Amino acid sequence: MKTRARFVRAAKDRTKSTLGRKLPGIFGPGRYQTIPGEYRLKDLILTENGEVPLTWFTYKSNFGDLMSPWLLSKMTGRHVVRADTERPHYVMVGSIINKGTPQSIFWGTGTYGTEGKKEVCAESRYTAVRGPLTRSKLGAAMAFGIDVPQVYGDPALLAPLYYFPKVKVTHDFGVVVRWRERSWAKAKYGPGVKLIDFARGDVEEVIRDMLSCKKILSSSLHGLIVADAYGIPNAWLESGTPRGGEFKFHDYFASVHKLRAPQAFRPDAQEVTAQVLQENIHFDARPITFNYRKLLDACPFLTRA
Repeated sequence: MKTRARFVRAAKDRTKSTLGRKLPGIFGPGRYQTIPGEYRLKDLILTENGEVPLTWFTYKSNFGDLMSPWLLSKMTGRHVVRADTERPHYVMVGSIINKGTPQSIFWGTGTYGTEGKKEVCAESRYTAVRGPLTRSKLGAAMAFGIDVPQVYGDPALLAPLYYFPKVKVTHDFGVVVRWRERSWAKAKYGPGVKLIDFARGDVEEVIRDMLSCKKILSSSLHGLIVADAYGIPNAWLESGTPRGGEFKFHDYFASVHKLRAPQAFRPDAQEVTAQVLQENIHFDARPITFNYRKLLDACPFLTRA
């Protein structure tokens, strides 16, 4: 009976996912696009030039890290600049809790799970974090003693509320890998499989590439987050390169009540074809459970209209 129940539940999830992709404004995440209209800007921090100061990770050009300035600009309608960390500023997307100063305001940020006490600023303001594991890491249980509200969510989940282009689906699978995974860059891809380059600086182009695929295979956390946000069935590709191991993944999964496990696949052992991926990878079509308004209510520069 349990096996049958799981089969029925999986079939329902696939149906919801299919309807969500075909009719996003009715069954998919597109139906949430009116939510931003419920909010207005309040107490927005600006530089002398009228720009919004933000801290984000810039060691390598990376889609996940670039989501932060892109989204902040979408939400405020203003140009975003790198913050002077000795003045009030925002910190949003990414595992960059260790970038905090007494002038930092964190919203939806996460940890790697490996930070020491000296790497975390107790004097920063924390309005929301990526997930419950980050909150536990910052709290008294880990001796950090930082009071963090029980509000979870990576701000990248809000992307469909501010950008939802109509894109024709042209590929069965999209493969998203981190910039260090060169074996995937050199792999041979068959028809119906698209390699999506996260090293590009154009966030909207990457989102359109992902929307052009029926399913997404990703070793990048933000590949999974954005796929979830737009209702694209996805699979977590095992990777040995991320700092902090699996901590940040499980932190995010817990925030949307959609746990999953990494799946191994070697692109250097065979051609990456649609048939091979279909036979070897399980793609999860379950929708996420996420309260958009709760995260927006915690946003330090928004208030209810």
